[in-house]
Amino acid sequence: MTLKRSRNFTTIVPLLFLAFLVALLSILSYENSFLSGLPTKSSDNKRSTDKVASFIFSDGLKSQFTNAKPILDKYGFKATFDVICNNVDKKDGYMNWKDIKTLSNEGHDIGSHSMSHVRLTDLSKKSLEYEVGKSKKCLDNYGLKPSSFEYPFSTGSDNKTIVDVVAKHYEFATRGNDPLMFLGCDGMKQYGQKDCKTYTDNGTPTYSNKYSIRNWSHDFEKKENSYSDLQALERFIEVVNSQSTYNKNGTIDAIPIIMYHGIGDSKRDSDTDLDLFQKEMKYIHDNKFNVITISDLAYNEKHDYLYIKDLESETQLPEENVTTPTEVPTINATTNVTNVTTPTEVPTINATTNVTNVTTPTEVPTINATTNVTNVTTPTEVPTINATTNVTNVTTPTEVPTINATTNVTSPLVSGERNHTLEIVKKVLGIP
Repeated sequence: MTLKRSRNFTTIVPLLFLAFLVALLSILSYENSFLSGLPTKSSDNKRSTDKVASFIFSDGLKSQFTNAKPILDKYGFKATFDVICNNVDKKDGYMNWKDIKTLSNEGHDIGSHSMSHVRLTDLSKKSLEYEVGKSKKCLDNYGLKPSSFEYPFSTGSDNKTIVDVVAKHYEFATRGNDPLMFLGCDGMKQYGQKDCKTYTDNGTPTYSNKYSIRNWSHDFEKKENSYSDLQALERFIEVVNSQSTYNKNGTIDAIPIIMYHGIGDSKRDSDTDLDLFQKEMKYIHDNKFNVITISDLAYNEKHDYLYIKDLESETQLPEENVTTPTEVPTINATTNVTNVTTPTEVPTINATTNVTNVTTPTEVPTINATTNVTNVTTPTEVPTINATTNVTNVTTPTEVPTINATTNVTSPLVSGERNHTLEIVKKVLGIP
C-alpha cells in the first residue's frame, strides 16, 4: 500500500508540474491578449482639477433663459441665476416662474437678488428685512431654496447691519468686482486678511468673506473700457487662467466667478453679444474647466475658509477605457460543471488538451472551462462561478474565480498504467 502511494505520488508530481506550466502559459497569453485589446485611458473625458469657473446671471432676464441656457445645456454647464422677485412674471424682459422652475429642475442654482433691486444702504431696517428676507420667502413659496443673495449694485457688504440681515437668511452672498475670489480670503494682501472671518476684531465687516464673495462683472468691464468683442474675449481668457498662479496639484485656492446680465439682448447696455458668449463657453469647455455654482461652495467654520464641495465626484466626467482591470474577469462555464470543491487560492488554468490524473495542490491557477469539468478538488479562495447551464453539487467558497476550460479535465484518479505522456514527462524531469 505504501509502495502504491509512493508510485502515485511520483506519477502525480510531474503531471502537476506540467499542468502548472500549461496554466502559466495560458495566463500570460490571456493577459497579453486581453490587455492589448483594451483601448488606452482617455484624457479627453476628464476635467482639470486645477481650473474652476463659476457663472452668475444677474437680474433674472429673459435673454438668459432663451439665449444663454441653450449654450450652457450644450456643454453641460450649470450656473447661478439671481432673481429679482417683484420683476418675475410682471416686467417685460424678465423670466416668468415657469422659466425659473425649469432652470431649478434642470440643476441650475437659483439665488435671490432682492425684492425690487434697490440700494440696501438707503433703506431702513424694516425695508432692509423686506428686500433681503422677504425675497427668500418669495422664492421658498415657489419651491425654490436659495442659498445665496446678490447685493443690488454691489453695495452693502461693508455695512454690519446689512450683513447681519443677510447672514440671518442666507448661507452666502455675492458682490462685484474682482477677477478672482480667494477661497481662503487671503489673496488680497492690501486688505490684511488671513482668513474668511466675517468681521474684524473691531466688529466691522471684512472685505472678503462668505457674505462678500467677490464676482467679476465681465460685461460691466467690457462697457467701461469700450472693449471690442475680440478684446473682451482676450480679457476673459486672461481672467479665467489667472487662477493657475494659485491652484496647484488639485488644491483650489482661487476661482473666477463671472457675472453676466443680458445675453444677446441689444436693448441693454450691460449686454454680452451672443457670439462672444458662445466663444467664451466653448473656451471653458475645450480647456476642461470644472464649472460650479455658488451652492457648490461650503464653509469651514472651524478654520474660516471656503471650499468646493465634492469637486472630484461632481465635476469629473465618468472615466472609461481603463487599461488595467482590478479584478480577474468573471468565469463563464457554458456546459456541465459537477462536484467542484473550493480551494485556498486558485490562479487560472487554461487547458487545451486532455489532462488526467491530476491532484490539486495548495495553490493552483484558476480554471477556465467550456466543457465537462468533473471531480476537481479546488482550494480555499475562489472567485465567483458563472455558469449558463447545469451546475450541480457545487460547494461555494468565500470567493470563487471563474472556471473556463476548453477540454476535458479529469479528476485525480490514479491509474496503475503508465501512458506514453507520463513516460515522456518522467524522462524530461529525470524521474526513473
